Amino acid sequence: TIREAFCTHIKSSIANGKDVLSSCEKAFPDTPIVCRVSMHGYGMWEPHVSENNNFLNLIHPAPNGYKPKFTKQNVYSGFDLLPYKQKIPDGEIDVHAIAIATTFPPPELNHEWEENEEDAPTNVTSAEGADRRMAVTEKPSRKWLREASEKAFRHKPKIQYVGAVERVNEVPNKLHETRKLDEESIVPGRGWYTHGWKEVDSMCDGSPMAECEREANSKCLMYGANDNHKEVTGNSLSGWLVFTVPKVKEGVILVRMEWWCGLGDALTKDWTEVNNGMTLDETPYNDTSRHLWMEDHHRFGDGTDYMPGRKLGGASIEGLVPQDFKMDVAINGKLHKTWEREEWLKYAGEASKNCAVWPIFVDESMAMRDWKEGDEGEPVEVAIRFRIESEPQRGYCISHVYYA
Repeated sequence: TIREAFCTHIKSSIANGKDVLSSCEKAFPDTPIVCRVSMHGYGMWEPHVSENNNFLNLIHPAPNGYKPKFTKQNVYSGFDLLPYKQKIPDGEIDVHAIAIATTFPPPELNHEWEENEEDAPTNVTSAEGADRRMAVTEKPSRKWLREASEKAFRHKPKIQYVGAVERVNEVPNKLHETRKLDEESIVPGRGWYTHGWKEVDSMCDGSPMAECEREANSKCLMYGANDNHKEVTGNSLSGWLVFTVPKVKEGVILVRMEWWCGLGDALTKDWTEVNNGMTLDETPYNDTSRHLWMEDHHRFGDGTDYMPGRKLGGASIEGLVPQDFKMDVAINGKLHKTWEREEWLKYAGEASKNCAVWPIFVDESMAMRDWKEGDEGEPVEVAIRFRIESEPQRGYCISHVYYA
């Protein structure tokens, strides 16, 4: 079968005496399986189609409740009105209005009008079932349609799309919850933080409904650029970044990382030990107590300015990855592998533009399992930490996880 052939080629690229590797497989010589199976992923770069697939959703909180997230908000929400000079002449088609009206299939409703707005009856009842579809029983009024459209707009980022793979906020977390915590355990760290070109918690999905680049210091609030690189960053004092990857079936997990992220931010600048010596402290974390957020510019160790997430030509990988660099990877609560500097640098080369990925978990036995029909795989808990004694403040970024 095709699947058996794929499994055979996981260990060998030679078939009938010939090299059968494709260009993709040559780009991923250690994990050619990624070119043969359907890969899934979670990321932080924008635009992305849905917040359901945001990497932040997979991350476990520290014992005190802290987890990295963006706290800055847009200065306003809602779609932008076009300038009066761009008003569509009477009788012409308003393409913009059509585009922002909806991205969902037309509802099953009666399109006859009910002009009486004040005495308009309630038109919609909730239909029971897996999809909880809305059933219209009476003629919709203009008032009801207007209110329904406003509600749909406000809640659009929270909508669970039909056919979505999973609700990421319900990813199993039992592996961590049931593990006994002590100083040797894999405990989520409290020193990881978020940053990006634009550090705003906004909805940027590439659609006409996107609400992007509306931070208070924006020079043009209507510009609405969706392009934004976001990531989570940590250093040797940040502790473990723990996250659960759902539905792993083919036994492969890769993460996209950056080695040019600099020294980190104010969160760990005064720390002298991992998690500031409070790894197991459970005193509830208070968002309002922390005002040490990333500034617009950060500095490398030599004082060179750089924009968050931007890779500049002057940044040398030799200088930014110290000789005593180590990266530990734990799988399901147990140390899986320690990456030494030499091996880690082998994967710093980009398979495609601005995309260097590290195969942190490859288990061929999972692909060989006799999965039952309908089995979607199983969750795998991953933990990553960096260790650099010479430069404990040296930080690195993680923005995407890919898996199958």
